[in-house]
Amino acid sequence: MIRRTAEPLARVEPSAPTLSARAALLLAAEGPLPPVDLMRRVCRVDRLQAEAAARMADVLLGQRPEFVLLDDDRWALLRDGAIVVAPEDTAGDALPSPSAERPSVGLVATPAPSLRDLQFAVVDVETTGSQPGLWDRVTEIAIVPVEQGRVGEPWSQLVHPGRPIPPMITALTGISDAMVADAPRFADIADDVVARLHGHVFTAHNAPFDRRFVDAELMRARGEQLAGTALCTVRLTRRLVPTLSRRSLDRVTAYFGITIAARHRAAGDAIATAHVLVRLLEIADERDVRSWASLSQLLGTAPRRRGGRPSAFPTSVVEDTSA
Repeated sequence: MIRRTAEPLARVEPSAPTLSARAALLLAAEGPLPPVDLMRRVCRVDRLQAEAAARMADVLLGQRPEFVLLDDDRWALLRDGAIVVAPEDTAGDALPSPSAERPSVGLVATPAPSLRDLQFAVVDVETTGSQPGLWDRVTEIAIVPVEQGRVGEPWSQLVHPGRPIPPMITALTGISDAMVADAPRFADIADDVVARLHGHVFTAHNAPFDRRFVDAELMRARGEQLAGTALCTVRLTRRLVPTLSRRSLDRVTAYFGITIAARHRAAGDAIATAHVLVRLLEIADERDVRSWASLSQLLGTAPRRRGGRPSAFPTSVVEDTSA
């Protein structure tokens, strides 16, 4: 279980005497962070390459029991055996509590025994940043169904985030304030999103990231979160293609010879991930992993320190507790 605190979040630059203590303060205040962001702020340097930051974080934090490296390559703080996430904002944008009258909705809760019988919904979101429970919002969402090894018709929608899109995000995704000026708010498409996810296994490349944003938006729009099973193709790739040292979408699609039509756009990434899922399920089938139980066994390892990762998807959840 991930524990949450009630204090409002303040973005901090730690002033603790040691680098590891600064890292602990920062992760306690803001939740899991990628190594480049964490090391730049802990070491107080403006420029630091991602590869160098990853090595620095490994040396600084890798042997300390209070830190853990997550499957999406972010570092997190452990407290009482739980991953510490950022406190939810108490201002007007704060997430409401789930409605007692309206249960959690959406995903298949008990998957069919055979993987061939499952319906997957491959999801990708583009966002204004990395903090779904605070100031960041979805700017685009895509959902692609996959069933019996076939990729279905994609659905995608630009979303008005209700705040300016940072220039660096526009540079990465190509999504600008002008593009979303007339787009619907997430609340306007929430019912459609839930309908497209209902009865499916929520699947994404780095599923915790996309799941947290969808959950946060649904909490704002409907006072509820998704319930059911999720599958992360990053984790599935780690188990089925262990020779890949990095499992970014670019690396994995290159390995399988899959072209991404529009990188860092929701539809392009979701369609590519859907084809990755099909290939991974083919590999699973070749290895006699043909049931949900055997897939769960393949992925279900316990959390480990550096040199390993937290327990893998899929898992049945009432609310997303992965970090």
